[in-house]
Amino acid sequence: MGRKASTTWVGIQEESRKGVRIWIGVDVHKKSYSVAVLSESGVLHTFVAPADDRALVEQILASGVTVNALVYEAGLTGFGLYRTCQDAGIFAMVVSANRIPRPATQSAKTDKIDCIALARYASMGLLKGIAVPTVQQEATRSIIRRRQAVSRELAKAKVMIKSFLTCHSLPEPDGLKTWNAESRRELDTMAMQPGLRFTLDSLLRQLRQFEEEKKLLEEAVKTTIPPKGDDVLQTVPGVGPITSAAFRAELLSPDRFECSEKLTSFLGLAPVVSRSGESRGKSRLVPCGQGALRSMLVEAAWVLSAKEKWAKEYYSKIRRRSGLFQKAIIALARKLAVILWCLWRENRPYRSEQ
Repeated sequence: MGRKASTTWVGIQEESRKGVRIWIGVDVHKKSYSVAVLSESGVLHTFVAPADDRALVEQILASGVTVNALVYEAGLTGFGLYRTCQDAGIFAMVVSANRIPRPATQSAKTDKIDCIALARYASMGLLKGIAVPTVQQEATRSIIRRRQAVSRELAKAKVMIKSFLTCHSLPEPDGLKTWNAESRRELDTMAMQPGLRFTLDSLLRQLRQFEEEKKLLEEAVKTTIPPKGDDVLQTVPGVGPITSAAFRAELLSPDRFECSEKLTSFLGLAPVVSRSGESRGKSRLVPCGQGALRSMLVEAAWVLSAKEKWAKEYYSKIRRRSGLFQKAIIALARKLAVILWCLWRENRPYRSEQ
């Protein structure tokens, strides 16, 4: 499809009146949008607009052009442009960066080239949009993800305190493995040089701040899910309110996935096999953006293996076959994810096989 440049909307408008399909690619940035409007016959119009969702949509509507699809890459600007398009009756797609075709060799890269590429790939049917949450779902997910971020910072704060003690040859309290009350009191009263005392107090204050923030966020998380008696996901041993809330927030809806394979692939729990010729090949997990939820499912799988006979037998079978406990627990976490998905989709509680 050769491209014929059009410096205004006129060429595109003529194409639209003929019934030719039109695609729009937008390279979004904080302060500006680079826009490419491409017709099926190759007429191309590009321009730069301020980063104003409503103004851009109004410009498209004012042109009178019938748009087949508007596409842009997921990122910092969120879903505002998508929702504005949907409200205006324009079909829009938000695409994941790692799902956009890339050239085999290094080539020039500019905002104009990127928006043209998005329009061209859309016209060829090579792009698939991600699931966009509702405003309420996005708000709920922001609480979940903030809680996960604070949990990571809390873990780092604990490591920093232990590293500080080691670095300055200070004794580590016996109870510091579990951070019990006695070990904390010992840290608060430990004798040392004044400068070191001031530094340790600062680290301890930071630790308490993260603990308080995490507690507040966990209380907020619990308000986003059904009460425990009505939450089918919490009927599975090892699954508590935080895991249930994270599972719901990241999946958005159980109907998103046509089969369990797509679900586990989305979660990063589906092994990818690499095999060539007569070699036995190796399998590995492909990292994805669901790392925090994946970790929660693994933790829940350990509890499940301790409480459910079938889970313990399944874990043992995989471990004997692979020789690795890591593979065994990931396999059980994968099975747990499918169970949670089925329970949510069918709205029924878990029934133990014992």
